[in-house]
Amino acid sequence: MKINVVAISKSERDCYSQLCDHFSKMSRRYAKIESVELFNAKVTRAQQSGAEPSKRLYASMLEPWLAKGYAVALDPLGKSVDTEGFADLLGKRSEITFFIGGAYGHSKEFLKRCDTSLSLSSLTMSHKVAKVVLFEQIYRALAILNNHPYHK
Repeated sequence: MKINVVAISKSERDCYSQLCDHFSKMSRRYAKIESVELFNAKVTRAQQSGAEPSKRLYASMLEPWLAKGYAVALDPLGKSVDTEGFADLLGKRSEITFFIGGAYGHSKEFLKRCDTSLSLSSLTMSHKVAKVVLFEQIYRALAILNNHPYHK
């Protein structure tokens, strides 16, 4: 199984990165994990100019990753699943790509291009926190799929 996590964010080493690395390392015994952070100067300018330009820019940066397996956008209005449902989603795929948007989230057009959208929570959270939650849930789901007791 191959799991890609693509996020719009600056590559900064911080406490969040350490947690993501921890769960990614633990997950590697069950799946190949790739984490990609996309960011450039245009993102900063787009964020300062308003939401719609940012969303279009994000979509263009994420576009090449849409063809990499089952595409899942993380979105507060996406489908809510429990841990077993999340494990089931992973278990049915040989490759899956999760998309974490920037400050303004994903455009409606980008969400339509994805196979599905999932909500990690109805609460608003930073992309760094969302990434930690996603990596922990990926590990938990892989533990379930491989009969490891971590998920309890």
